Amino acid sequence: MKKWLVVYLLYVTGLFIYFYFGYSLDSYGDSRYGALSHAFYFSMWPLRLFLLGILLHYKKWTAWLQSISSLFLQTLLFSLYFTVLDFLLHFPFRFIWYRLSVNEGIRTQAFTAWFMESLLSTFFFGLAVFAMLFAIRFVIRRFPRFWSIIVWSLSIPIVILIVFIQPIWIDPLFDSFVDLTDGELRDSIILMAEQENLDDIKLFIVEKSSKVTTYNAYVTGIFHQARIVLWDTLLDGMEKDEILFIVAHEMAHYLFRHVYIGTALYLLLSLFVLVFLQKWTATWRNKHDLQAVMKLMMMTVVLLMLLKPIELYVSRKMEISADDYAIKHTDNLEPALKSYQQLAIQSKTDLSPAPWIVWLRSTHPSIGSRIDKIEQEMLIRTRELSH
Repeated sequence: MKKWLVVYLLYVTGLFIYFYFGYSLDSYGDSRYGALSHAFYFSMWPLRLFLLGILLHYKKWTAWLQSISSLFLQTLLFSLYFTVLDFLLHFPFRFIWYRLSVNEGIRTQAFTAWFMESLLSTFFFGLAVFAMLFAIRFVIRRFPRFWSIIVWSLSIPIVILIVFIQPIWIDPLFDSFVDLTDGELRDSIILMAEQENLDDIKLFIVEKSSKVTTYNAYVTGIFHQARIVLWDTLLDGMEKDEILFIVAHEMAHYLFRHVYIGTALYLLLSLFVLVFLQKWTATWRNKHDLQAVMKLMMMTVVLLMLLKPIELYVSRKMEISADDYAIKHTDNLEPALKSYQQLAIQSKTDLSPAPWIVWLRSTHPSIGSRIDKIEQEMLIRTRELSH
């Protein structure tokens, strides 16, 4: 295991040397922030796999849990133990990235608030780990031949419930949300929605200015809790027409039911992983014991890493379709172009990541390609008007 630690340290060192000195960064300004974001991401990428490898190698680290007869208590204590170790392993990277973001003017959040938010995220992560592990261990013990299908069937209503309640109960634990107030901007957005027969659209503002200086907007929720959320930094930093282009992009997600599609694809992916795990463990004995469960967790992490490029590809396709909709439904693309340029400037992002980075990391097409698409459309429209 010491050999693997040395390999990991060399891997991290190589990453930072490459991204700081050797990587060709395309960005507004001379900051290396966009390149370093890649280094931090790929440094943390294998940490969970590394942690599970350590726990499986040093069996004495979890031996004390084996003496606990209660499946519930054993799973609870292991989940707590794993979550704490996972937090400690990731914390140095997250803290350094937090400090770097503050120094670059990207993040404005005080350390105490950031740390408490990190603890809250860790609590939800630990709760999810416990719920999944207990359900899997319980079902495997009771129904060893069909446990994957049963676990997946149980997960469907739970996943739908979480997606439904997230904007109502979970997101407000991290940020303050208010309705978009009446005014010219709201009237323009409502008019856009009415043109697409969207009479149930909900518009919210989330307070992010106390944490970051960057801009963002997103769609969340399902059924009657679906909503478009704009960051308050977006409202403060952009003109109305620029904001309306961003809203048109988010409205496309709403129209195309991307949240529903994403949820369905997640459930399909879960089914594939669970069925694979059942096939892989077909000859195992005592598949519900702790050592077996850690092997299941390790294989799950490996599978998710291998399947990540497919998930990211689907996400980028959704974003491209939303961009196309926004461009098609925007008459004056000058504000649209400026909006994406401002997004890139404020976030100090990598405008054109290397293809392998896009494949392994990016949920969106590169901001550079999105800017190019708008410029090309503007050129086409100019030529059409000249004829």
